[in-house]
Amino acid sequence: MKRAPALVLALWAAAFALPVSIAAGNSALGLVLLAFFWRLRGADARARVWAAWRAEPALAAVAAYVAAGLLAGALGDGPARSLGDSVKDAHRLVSLGLFVAVFALEPGAEPWAALAAGCSLAAVVGVGQALRGLLAAGGLERAHAFVHPVTFGEQMALAALGGLCLLSRERDGGRARGWALAATALVGAALVLSQTRAALLAFGVGAAAAAWLEPRARRWAAAGVGLGALGAIFGEWLRYGRAGFGAEVSASGAASAQGTRYVLWDAAWRMFRDHPWTGVGPGHYLTAFPRYFSGTLEGQSDWATAHNLYLHQLAERGVVGEAVLLTLFAVFLVRAWRAARGSRPAALWAAAAVPAFLVMNATETAWQNEQFATLFLLVWAFGTARSGAEIL
Repeated sequence: MKRAPALVLALWAAAFALPVSIAAGNSALGLVLLAFFWRLRGADARARVWAAWRAEPALAAVAAYVAAGLLAGALGDGPARSLGDSVKDAHRLVSLGLFVAVFALEPGAEPWAALAAGCSLAAVVGVGQALRGLLAAGGLERAHAFVHPVTFGEQMALAALGGLCLLSRERDGGRARGWALAATALVGAALVLSQTRAALLAFGVGAAAAAWLEPRARRWAAAGVGLGALGAIFGEWLRYGRAGFGAEVSASGAASAQGTRYVLWDAAWRMFRDHPWTGVGPGHYLTAFPRYFSGTLEGQSDWATAHNLYLHQLAERGVVGEAVLLTLFAVFLVRAWRAARGSRPAALWAAAAVPAFLVMNATETAWQNEQFATLFLLVWAFGTARSGAEIL
């Protein structure tokens, strides 16, 4: 049996750890970075990495996003607070650059098993939490594993899309296909039990994109969307009961979760109108919010995000930052959809993941969640990785 290079082993460690723990994920990324520098001792490796970086427009787009954040921070309510967001922006740039380099150096690296193992571990814990709540209290606790239920739902939606794409394009049958089917069913159940409706909707959008690009995905997409819709209805019923069923999606006021979002969105829009070009500065939605809303929402008065990335970026980074963000997401989408013209399951996964990611950010700020954003970037880089001939 051929021994896997250290860089591949480090990549597998990161792929396993990212769905489980932010601390473990960052530690594994540190291992990837060390293995990467060790691999760069050869001139051929340096040339290949440099060529891969130059050929990847997403890196330039993320770098522009970092620069726009620094500009907004310098002109906002306080550069010191914005520095934390700048560090997170730089983390995304470094992570993407590292993943692009790894796949350029190891074009045969296939972290499917490691990603499946990490997502399945989180799914098992999340399903166990939900069942424990049902047995102990007669109510269905939101599955969340080691993170917030919303982040967990987003992770499971991304994993379920990966399983759908693998099953659609992988022609090898036997035991491997059986394991893929079992893992997909597991993360799908965890997605439903997270009771995260935006993640379920995002999965449906991603599944529709996969079905559009790959006819063989259509039967899996239809089944997945149907089961997800039934699961969402079932979870809503168990969570709120007959009297409250459907109340959370009404616009009846700030008492509901959606009513809270309306207040947060309105505050973000008014921040943008007062600071249209570069916003109040990254990280300053929290400090500016009391100037735009003086009451409490769901028992708290401090809110750090607008629960909508696009409005949040308008508020904190203005029209300049918003334009750069939308350009970046357009690059992600175009690159992934072009890669999906081939036959790789990973390319189809990336092409399905981007529309799902765009939907997730309509009610949350998934792009600014370090753990989930890094996992998304790994999936995207895996799917859009070019062959050696394309790079050189």
